[in-house]
Amino acid sequence: MKLLFSTSIVGIIVVLLAVQSGLSSCTKDHIIYDTVIITDTTVTTEILTAHSWKIQYYRGVYGGDTIVYLRGGVNNTQNLDADYITFNSDGTGFNNDAVNGSHQITDWKFTNAEHTQITFKYYVTASSIYHFVTWDNLRFKNNSLMFDEYYHDNYVNVNVHDQTVRIPK
Repeated sequence: MKLLFSTSIVGIIVVLLAVQSGLSSCTKDHIIYDTVIITDTTVTTEILTAHSWKIQYYRGVYGGDTIVYLRGGVNNTQNLDADYITFNSDGTGFNNDAVNGSHQITDWKFTNAEHTQITFKYYVTASSIYHFVTWDNLRFKNNSLMFDEYYHDNYVNVNVHDQTVRIPK
């Protein structure tokens, strides 16, 4: 009985060692690297001036008020359906605001070599008062302009900061 028990234990150990070395000796034939890199398209004058751009998504703070808008959404805090902006290649343009007011834009330009920031003057309707607007982290992806916008509204003396997605009108 003792011999049978000893032989069984030795046999089990031999089997376990064989299985362990068989499993641990696996090797891979080759290594696969994930090489997919998704990048945004550099925003160019041609992209900006190709269309008028309407708002698809807007989330921001105007003074102390939160504004949320999604085109076709039901829980919007403001209706921005009519808002669109147009840039001309000569550094001018205009904005049709949410209530169909027209605003002149002048002096728009890229402010860095990467074309991730533009600035422009946005004039209050029928006034010489303008806001100096900055679009930062500007990128073009899926036929959309995405950016952070900030400026001081000189007409009502409040700061504005938002994240916006604009699509061709």
